[in-house]
Amino acid sequence: MTTTASPTSTTGTLTPAIGSTLFDRWTALWNGDFSDPEAFLAPDFRIRFGNDPENAATDEIHGPAGIVSYVATFRTERPGLRYAVEGTPLVDGALGQVASRWYVTGPGGVHKSGIDLFEVADGRIATVWSVTGLRRFAS
Repeated sequence: MTTTASPTSTTGTLTPAIGSTLFDRWTALWNGDFSDPEAFLAPDFRIRFGNDPENAATDEIHGPAGIVSYVATFRTERPGLRYAVEGTPLVDGALGQVASRWYVTGPGGVHKSGIDLFEVADGRIATVWSVTGLRRFAS
């Protein structure tokens, strides 16, 4: 994916270009690009998956290395998945938040979608809240 701005070059202002770049990098990570996660993930990064409150083991994922390890294992167990951002991420610079829809396709007719909300601190993703749907809705 092409990036248009470096998320770490911000001085506290979250712009639409930076929000899109963060989603591009996040999506690339889920597609297996594990290069330089510290450039776009905060040192104290956290993720919250909203689909399975009975299984909160993912609440223990911390930092860039933690999510890279999780995604690498996830991809090994589910080869062939391809993630993409759907539409343009929405940015609220005052709150330091970015939200976007995404979808994933894969072998065997996998078609799912979801919404991720980022909390951004110092130009990097600090927290992700993620909800995945069981099917993809067309725009």
